[in-house]
Amino acid sequence: MLKKSVIWLFLLVGLVITTVSAHQFYGYPYVQKIKDFTLIDQNGKRVSFSDFRGKYLLVFFGYTYCPDVCPTSMYRIKETLDRLGKYKKYVHVLFISVDPERDTPENLKKFISYYDPTGKYITGLTGSPEEIKKVAKQFRAYYKKVPLKDNPEVGYLVDHTAFIYLIDKNGIMRLIFRPANEDPEKIAEDIIYVIKYFGE
Repeated sequence: MLKKSVIWLFLLVGLVITTVSAHQFYGYPYVQKIKDFTLIDQNGKRVSFSDFRGKYLLVFFGYTYCPDVCPTSMYRIKETLDRLGKYKKYVHVLFISVDPERDTPENLKKFISYYDPTGKYITGLTGSPEEIKKVAKQFRAYYKKVPLKDNPEVGYLVDHTAFIYLIDKNGIMRLIFRPANEDPEKIAEDIIYVIKYFGE
């Protein structure tokens, strides 16, 4: 059964690559339907993935205490949004915390304000450890606490996947941008192409 699923996945990815071969993707083409889930946003409200249906989503797993990778990745996302022009209104960002113990809605709101002062384009999401684990598993996003014995005030860091996932308006993952994909202009070009292809 697993073998058949893997073969089917490769066929789907191959179909996407063949169908849109006119565009040389900067990100990695990938096809996966994301199941609905519910978490808590930066305003303390329960929100579901399905609430964003109709939007193209950039999903990133990180945490507010992250010293380097998350600020760098979020700045890249901000720069990407700024390069979307008239297509920016079709895109929304989900920052999903992998450190729910420390990432309260208040901390998320402060963190997100650095990259989206209006709060219009980025939503921070947190929840219970079990809820986060379930969502991360869908995206195959890895994360693990790393204790800091020499810095008890901080306590720990979180080693985690730094991919940016592009989800289409119907909740299907279309592209994965890896840390090496650091050019916001090229990421924006991919997003615009996907929006044009699958429709606004």
